[in-house]
Amino acid sequence: MVVRGGVSGPAWRLLAVLLFAVAAHGCATLPTDVDDPAALDRFERVNRGIYRFNRGVDRKVVRPIARAYDRAVPPRVERRFRNFFTNLRAPADIANNWLQGKLKPGFADLGRFLLNTAAGGGFFDPAAKLGLERHAEDFGQTLAVWGVPPGGYLVLPFLGPGSPRDWGAWPFDVRADVLWQVDDTGERSTLAAWRIVSDRAALLPAERTLEEAFDEYALVRAAYFQRRRFQIFDEAPPADEDYLFLDSEP
Repeated sequence: MVVRGGVSGPAWRLLAVLLFAVAAHGCATLPTDVDDPAALDRFERVNRGIYRFNRGVDRKVVRPIARAYDRAVPPRVERRFRNFFTNLRAPADIANNWLQGKLKPGFADLGRFLLNTAAGGGFFDPAAKLGLERHAEDFGQTLAVWGVPPGGYLVLPFLGPGSPRDWGAWPFDVRADVLWQVDDTGERSTLAAWRIVSDRAALLPAERTLEEAFDEYALVRAAYFQRRRFQIFDEAPPADEDYLFLDSEP
């Protein structure tokens, strides 16, 4: 999937999928051409409870911090920080492109990583000016390409929506993320918190759509499935329903 920066990773994924919904549809209801998302939500009662908990944490803690951060940090400076955090995820992008047999995108991302790291430690993105866009991939997408079904819908505390397939794959992406290779615990924790706040600040414009939705939970669930389908198929999903993303049976 070709992207220019952008929010990724598990942190506050419920709002990242909402941003996809806003960009794709621009309204509070989300039509979907995939199988009924509710049919894949085997743990809906528990998931809804965890979703409410996550939203409560977001409203009381993360969103206020993100708003203060957004007001304090000039957009030009924030773009530099976002470039830096995106660059740290490059090794996971590279490895997963190659694991999916996408050799050319993997080598393009390797070139991006080396060039952007050399040019100011990743704070700048000269690779984009040369036409080297990011091909964002994660191990959950790799497992989908290999034919592993998602196993349903699963919301985790603090981390947001996902699937057993995605959460099982997440530790592999963490190990490939440069941020988690920082030896100093304090420095690593500071960078992780900074990334979360930066990601959350980028999603502030999506607030209104979420709050106007008749059923927030159902909106985010539908957006999650559509977003993952687009990611897995590099923004070109098949017209029919015979694809690797969904379980064969609910």
